[in-house]
Amino acid sequence: EGRERIITTAAGLRLPEEIVTLDPIQRCFQYRVTAGFVRDHLGSIDVFDLGDGTALVSYSTRCEPDALALMIGGATGNALLELKRQMETGAGALERGAA
Repeated sequence: EGRERIITTAAGLRLPEEIVTLDPIQRCFQYRVTAGFVRDHLGSIDVFDLGDGTALVSYSTRCEPDALALMIGGATGNALLELKRQMETGAGALERGAA
């Protein structure tokens, strides 16, 4: 609730997260995985307007233990591909506020 959420990976792993930054003006979203087996984590997603009707999405993560970064990176890569698909097909129009 509020600044906390739980995501479920494709493998069924439930990960509690804390939303650290949600800035629509800077187009920045940061979150922290708070599961007990994660010592330290910060994920950042930034969207850069390229000025030609397109955008560049940058994702970065800092994570300990290091092996967990591989799992998070793989899941995020899949999520970014799905986001691209939705933006290109208009599948996410309702979520973006379009009628």
